Amino acid sequence: MYKSFLLSLLLFCVFLSTPSAASGTHDYSFKVSRGDAFYKFFFSTGLSGKLLKKLMASDERAQKLNKIYPGDKFRIVLNANHELDQIIYSPANDNPLFITYDGQSFNYGKTSIQKIGELSQTIITIKKSLNYDAKKAGVGAEVIKMMVDHFSWEMDFSRDLRKGDKFMLSWNGEKTPIAMVYVGSRKTIALFSYKNTLGQKKYFTSKGATINDTFAFAPAKYNRISSSFSKRRFHPTLKIYRSHRGTDFATPSGTPIYAPAKGIVKYRATLSGYGNVVYLKHGSKYLTVYAHLSKFAKNLKSGKKVKKSELIGYVGTTGQSTGPHLHYEIRVNGVHQDAEKIKLPKQSFVPTSAMPEFQKRARRILQDLNIG
Repeated sequence: MYKSFLLSLLLFCVFLSTPSAASGTHDYSFKVSRGDAFYKFFFSTGLSGKLLKKLMASDERAQKLNKIYPGDKFRIVLNANHELDQIIYSPANDNPLFITYDGQSFNYGKTSIQKIGELSQTIITIKKSLNYDAKKAGVGAEVIKMMVDHFSWEMDFSRDLRKGDKFMLSWNGEKTPIAMVYVGSRKTIALFSYKNTLGQKKYFTSKGATINDTFAFAPAKYNRISSSFSKRRFHPTLKIYRSHRGTDFATPSGTPIYAPAKGIVKYRATLSGYGNVVYLKHGSKYLTVYAHLSKFAKNLKSGKKVKKSELIGYVGTTGQSTGPHLHYEIRVNGVHQDAEKIKLPKQSFVPTSAMPEFQKRARRILQDLNIG
C-alpha cells in the first residue's frame, strides 16, 4: 500500500509544470482523474502534512478540496523558498476558489469570481482601500503590488480612489491576470497583457503601449552640468563638505522646466534650502525633484496630473544657491540616484504584426466585462 502511494506520487511529479526560473516561483498544475485526492497533489510539491492540517482547519471552505471530481483542476504556487504562496482550485462546474497563504494565515476568495467563457473574473469593489478589498476578494499581494505599480502612472490612489470604484481582473489560468481594468466615476483605465517572443509578459493599453513613459534625460535646456551627483562635495554657500544627491544644470534664469515623464505633483513648496521646489511622482517607484526655481508654472498645485513635456516652472536661484541653475534629483523607492547613470524605464509597444490580434482580444475582454 505504501509503495503504491509512493509510486502514485512519483507519477504525479512527472506531470508537474516546470517552475518559473524568471520569477523564482514554482508553479504546479494538476488535472483531477478518477481516484485522485487533493492531498496527493499537495504532498507531491514537497509541502508538509502539518501545513495541510493547518489548511484544512483554517476555514470550512477548505473542505471543498476533499470533494473533487474528474475534470477539476488545481494550481499550487510556491515562492522562491519553496513555501506555499497560492492554491487555485477550479472545479469543472463551479467558480474557482483562490486560497493565498502569507506564511501565517490562509485567505480565501470566491464570491467575487465569475466565469467568462474560458476566462474567470475577479471584481474588487472599493470599500476601504485597494489593499484591503483586493485581499478580501482573494487577490494575492504580488498581484496587488503589480496593480499599484501600473495604475499609479495614471492615478493617485490617495486622492482619486473613491468608494464604489471597481477593479476588474480577467484570468486565463496563469498566476497573473490577462487584463486589469479600473472603472471609476471619472475614468476607466484598461490594461491587457502581451507576451513577447521570449515569453516575457507586460501590460499595454488598447493602443498597444505600456502605461509608463520613457524619461527625458534633462528637464530643461542647459549649457553644462555644473555639479554632478556626489557623496562628498564642498558646498559653495555653507562652506562645508556634504553629499550632493542631485545633478545641477547650469542655465539662465527664466529657462522653462518641463516634466521629463508624465506624473503627479506631490509637492509645490518654498523651502529654505531648495527655494521654490516641485516634487513629481511617476508611478509608484519614481520621484523627481526640481529646486531653486524662480517661479512655478501657472495653476501648478499638489495633486495635479502633468503630461510629459508639460511646463512645471522656470529656472532661478532661490534658496541656498550662488547662481541660476536647476538642481534636479531622481529618487527610486526613496533612494537618491545619479541622473547621469541611472537606467530609467522606457515605454514599449506591442509589435505592429501582433496588434490586430491583441486589439481583438482586448475588445472581447471588455465586452465580457460589460465595459463599453
